[in-house]
Amino acid sequence: MDAADKAGIFTGGGEGTWVWRGNELLDSNSVHIAHVRSDVLIMGRKRLLIESTPGPRHFTVRATADDGTLYTITQQSFTVSQLAARCDDRPYSLNRVNWWSKEREILNAAGHVAARVKPLISGKVEVVDGPAIDEVPTLDLVFLTWGLVLVDSPVRRTLI
Repeated sequence: MDAADKAGIFTGGGEGTWVWRGNELLDSNSVHIAHVRSDVLIMGRKRLLIESTPGPRHFTVRATADDGTLYTITQQSFTVSQLAARCDDRPYSLNRVNWWSKEREILNAAGHVAARVKPLISGKVEVVDGPAIDEVPTLDLVFLTWGLVLVDSPVRRTLI
């Protein structure tokens, strides 16, 4: 994987944070990373058409890139506490860390934590890098975190 495609673009060596503020994703220096407009996730020249199916029994998010690559997030149990994702051929698990919290870990195929995602009462959603952040393509992380905004954010809440 090319270094420019890795999500580990946070400040060197330390813990980095991204924040979804509404439809805008910003890094810890308030530099724009991506945004969503009219169900299209835009990161630089890359575009993903987002389709989501909210519901109390089955939550799914599907995205199609302009090159045809598929990205999905699907509910794996009766609740949305465990979600499975696939970005092209790369699998991820998006699991809540506690049953009483909406905070999640994004785990890669090896089960290593790539990032932690924490919805805040303000409606912002924080994304903090984990030990395996450099193993995740940036576009994957942007899609995965937007999907978690859709399911977990108090302001954008899609499930009752």
